[in-house]
Amino acid sequence: MQKQILVALCIISINGFFQSATNADMTGMAGDIQRAYADTEYGRVHYWEIGEGPALILFHQSGQTSSEYLAMGPLLADDFRVIAIDLPNHGQSDTSDHELTMDEYADSVIDVMDNIGVDRAHMLGQHGGAYVAINLGIRYPDRVGKTVLSGAGRDGEMTQEKIDELINTPMTRDLPIDMEGEFLQKTWDVYRKMSATNTPPEVTFQPFLNSLSLRQRRYDLHYAVYRYSPDLSQFNKETLLLEAEEDIYAGDVMTLHQNIPGSIYKEVPNSGSWQFFEEPELNASIIRDFIN
Repeated sequence: MQKQILVALCIISINGFFQSATNADMTGMAGDIQRAYADTEYGRVHYWEIGEGPALILFHQSGQTSSEYLAMGPLLADDFRVIAIDLPNHGQSDTSDHELTMDEYADSVIDVMDNIGVDRAHMLGQHGGAYVAINLGIRYPDRVGKTVLSGAGRDGEMTQEKIDELINTPMTRDLPIDMEGEFLQKTWDVYRKMSATNTPPEVTFQPFLNSLSLRQRRYDLHYAVYRYSPDLSQFNKETLLLEAEEDIYAGDVMTLHQNIPGSIYKEVPNSGSWQFFEEPELNASIIRDFIN
C-alpha cells in the first residue's frame, strides 16, 4: 500500500510539474521570479533570477535542479541579483551530446554570464555544484567574487582507484524500473536518509521528485565531480564553508577548510543533504552576513 501511494503521488506531482511549465509558471516560484534561457556552447541553459544588486549565482548539487534554491532566492532578493542555473543535463536545460567535464560545466556558466550581462558574481554551490564554483574561481578568477561552498568535503584523496570505485557504484538513478514500483521505495528510503531527522516528508519529496525526472537524462554532474581534482593552491577566494549538521554526504569539510587558507567554517543545524530546501531562512541569513 505504501508503494502504491508513493507511485500515485509521483504521477500527480509530475503531471502538475509539466502543466505548470506549460503555463510558464514553475511550481513553488515567487511571483517576482523571472525565468529564461541563455544560449551556450552546450545548448540552452535555463535559469531564473530575482532581485537587484551584486550578482549571486547559485549552483545546485549533482542530480538536482535550480529548484533547490526556490525557497531561499526571494529571501536574498533585497541584497542581490540572485541567479539560479539549471546546469546542462539538469532541470529544463538541454542535454549535451557528450558527458561534460567540470571545465565544460564551468564554461557553460561563463556563457550564461556573458549572455545576461554579468561580468562578476559571488557564487554558491551545494555538493557537486560547489566544485563548479571552485573551477570557476581557479580558471576565471576575475569573474568570481566571494564563494560559499556547501557540503563540499571529500573523504580521502581522489586516486584513480577511488574514482573508478565511485563511478562503478550504482546510484538510485541506476535502479531498474520495475512493475511493482520497488525502485521508488528504495529511492525514497535513500532520500529520507539524506534528510535531517525532523525534516517533514513533503520537503524531502521535492528533491525526490527532481531525481525521478532526471532518471531520463543521459548525463548528470556526478561523474564530472568524481573526475575533478582541483589544485586548491590556485583557489584564492574569500570562502565560506557550510556543513549541514546531518548531511551524510558532506565529506571531510574540515580538511577542505585547512586547504583553503582564510576560509570560514560554519555548521548549519537541523539540516541534511537538502539544507536549502530544509532551512532556507537560516541559510539566507548566513549567506547575506558573509557576502555583505
